Amino acid sequence: MQIVIQSTGNIPEYSMIEFQGDLETKSDEALGGKVIGDLHFNHEGNPIMIIGHHILHGKVQDLDKPLVVITKESDGIPENDVKYGVTAVIKRKLIFKTRPKPIVGEMIKKL
Repeated sequence: MQIVIQSTGNIPEYSMIEFQGDLETKSDEALGGKVIGDLHFNHEGNPIMIIGHHILHGKVQDLDKPLVVITKESDGIPENDVKYGVTAVIKRKLIFKTRPKPIVGEMIKKL
């Protein structure tokens, strides 16, 4: 089976975020589509994630093989008319593998 993938002009570049462990909320609500924190970059280009009263320091790593975000586009009823459009390309990931540290007043001044 042949899969047709189309793209139009400039394709945005996304970054993937990798956490170690679990993200938990006080309630049992799903996190899909919700803001979980603030992402910043320091003067050296390293990512800093602030989630609630915790801060995580990470690093940027290029992916060995880029990933593509695609969307399924169906124009007609027959299954053969299904096309896939390229939404974005993922070339790097932000890795946060250290435990989160609590934010205290003095630490905020250093950011």
